[in-house]
This record gives sequence, C-alpha cells and structure tokens, in this order.
Amino acid sequence: MGKYKHILFDVDGTLVDSYAVDVTSVAEMFDRHMPNHGKTEEDFASLFGIPGRDGLRKLGVAEEQIPDLLQEWEATARTHSDLYKLFPSVLEVLDFLKKMGLQLAEITSRSRGCDMGGPFGKDVPEMLVPYIDRAVCAGDTPRGKPAPDPILYYMEQTGAKREEILFVGDALTDLQAANAAGVDFALASWGYKGKTFPKCKHYLTNMWDLIAVCSEKEREYSLTAQLHSWARELNSLAQAGLTYCKDPFDHERYERLGDLAAQMAAYYVDEQAEVIRKQWLTDGYKTPQLDTRAAIFDDQGRILMVKEQRSQKWNVPGGWCDEDQTIMSNVVKEVREEAGMEVYPKRLIAILDRSKYNTVDTLGGCLKAFVLCSCGTESFESNSETSERRFFAEDELPVENLRTNTNSLEQLKMCFACYRADEWTPIVE
Repeated sequence: MGKYKHILFDVDGTLVDSYAVDVTSVAEMFDRHMPNHGKTEEDFASLFGIPGRDGLRKLGVAEEQIPDLLQEWEATARTHSDLYKLFPSVLEVLDFLKKMGLQLAEITSRSRGCDMGGPFGKDVPEMLVPYIDRAVCAGDTPRGKPAPDPILYYMEQTGAKREEILFVGDALTDLQAANAAGVDFALASWGYKGKTFPKCKHYLTNMWDLIAVCSEKEREYSLTAQLHSWARELNSLAQAGLTYCKDPFDHERYERLGDLAAQMAAYYVDEQAEVIRKQWLTDGYKTPQLDTRAAIFDDQGRILMVKEQRSQKWNVPGGWCDEDQTIMSNVVKEVREEAGMEVYPKRLIAILDRSKYNTVDTLGGCLKAFVLCSCGTESFESNSETSERRFFAEDELPVENLRTNTNSLEQLKMCFACYRADEWTPIVE
C-alpha cells in the first residue's frame, strides 16, 4: 500500500453530479420569493461546497427566513431528484480502493438525515453505502468547510494521521479545509467550476487517476535512496552536457560528472560503478525507457501470466519497447515471444512511472505502458525467457512470487478493473 490510508471525499461535485439539481432548485426558490433578486447562475453555483445555511446567508437571506427556506430548498430539490447521477466510474473506483484496504469516508456539507429525493439525495447516497466507512456531515462540527473542523473531527474519531489522509474535492472550500487541516488534497477537476486551477498536491482528470495516486509507493527516506535520486539527476545533466557542449574542457567536466553519478548510484544497487556508467551511457539526450505490458483475459475473466526463466517469478507478458516498434506493436511481439499467443490490443490501460509503483532493479528512468488485449490463438512452449504460462483469477494471483519490478499487485488489480469496465479513461501521468 502507498502513503495514504484514508481517502476522504466531498460528495456534491466530486462523487455525485448534483450541480443541475442544486442550481435549478435554489434559483426556482429565489424566483418564487424574490422575483427581482438579480442573482446569476454563478451566484448560485458559489453555494457549492458549503452548508446550505451558510450559502443562504452568503446570498443575503435574512436569518429568520433561513430555516423555512432550507426546508423549501430540500423540497424543491426532491422534485428534480431525477437529475442526480454519479460521475463516471465512481462505484468501480471506490470498489477498487476498498479492496486495497483503504478507509473511505465522506466530508460533506449535506446535513445528517437529509433527504433531497432519489437514491443520491441522502447524506450518504444509497449506492455508496457499501464503500463509505464513515461520514462527517454539516452540524457534526462547530464549523463546516472551509474550516478544518470536519477533517480534524474525522482524525479524532479514527486516529488517522495527517500524512495518511488524502481529501478529494471539487471546490476551493474543500482545498482550504484540507490546507487548514494539514492534509494532502486532490482536485476532482470533473466537478470544479473555477476558472483557474488552484495549487494542490494532485490533479485528477477522472476517477481512475485515484488508483495511481493511492498505489504510489511511499517514498523511501534514507541516505542511499537520496544518493540514488541525486545520481540520476546528475547523470541526466552529464548526458545532456555531453550531447550539446562543444568546448573540449566542458566535455571532460561532463564526463567526470557522469563518473561521479555512477559512483553515487553504486551505493544503491549491488553493482560496480563502471558497469553502471556503461549502462547509463546513451547517444543523445537522456530520456526514460519504455516498457510495455499486456493484460490478456480468458472467457472466465482470468489474467494471463508467464513465469520467467531467470527469476522464476510471475508477471504479465512484456518487455522493453524496441526501437522500431510502437507501444501496441511491441505488446503483440512480446506476447508472441513470451506466451506463444497472437493477441490484438484493445485499449490503453495506463502509462505509469515505474519508480513510483514498482521495486527498482535498474537505475534508469522507465515508463510502463499497460495494454488490454484480446485472447487469441496460442501455441506455447518453454523458451529462453519463460518456463510456464497460466491464467489466474483475481483471488488466485501469485502474490508471494510476483516480479514486483515489472508488475505490482495494485497494477494487476488495475488491469482487472479495466477488463470489467464498460468505459475506461487511461491513467496517464
């Protein structure tokens, strides 16, 4: 598991698309009571992310009118409850995160026990109940968002630490609450109505991006790990200098910089600096290598894996992308060579930075492309690369014998999720 243990979600605009309901309902109510109110859709949209009582105050409603108008607002919302809907892939991603062992909770401006109609109009929408462990609602704390109180209350109730929490929301009030509580924030850009993107830890273009965020390995804090990080950066600078410099003295300096980088890296892996230096030397500007992996499923929903001859560990078929190949053509070639099967690429699952999600056994940068493929004709024989081929159900994966530098358990589960999804937006970092 990665850094985060607790994922806190705002509801409206993040999990539930309630924009049309809320804006339509409050606008109709104002039209009935204040026909010349002069409010715009932008004014009504500003209520997102804060409790309804505070929102009405913000719109200038007199304090004595607020209780009655809140009830009327909820009643009006119930007449439009058919407009509520979950954002794409919400249930699939919540199910994935739950199976990862994460604690999922709501930090919502909805009132506890409210019912604005339909399965999505309650404080915890009915379809989310199997996944949400706890909800902090308006009124549970003295102050709501943008104050940190709801998040601090959750921490008090669960014992969660700040560094273990990720708050996912769509509004500036969500970000302000996260910052005030000292926890990381991920912006759900699909529900964000602002004109400029605020500064935060993570930006999510779709729900599936959360899988990459939550699967990222916790950064290793040690001297050797820091040496490795510096070494990679120094080597990249040295390689760029050797590519573009014209002064012979500068060329010597960049050569020496590359040598020092290799010596630093030798503290991180069990290899001589001379060997590392040779591995790192390339023609031209230093860029990451590309590794392609195929996710192939049979008609029983099991994934194909191969056991490597050298490591005797399991991974999905794949390897380095050859110079004359594309991502898709390389996937086809690697499956043919390692698994003895002809496949057809169907959809891109993800492109991920290996250093964030996999154990590292080489020193260079690497991007990993996972591709969902059809299951085709086959004729497997043990070969120089693979000794065995087998299909595994999700609950039968060889967890204790995975080659984790090529595929982690979370990445395999990501492939299963893609296989089961009717629609899929690739996870691209």
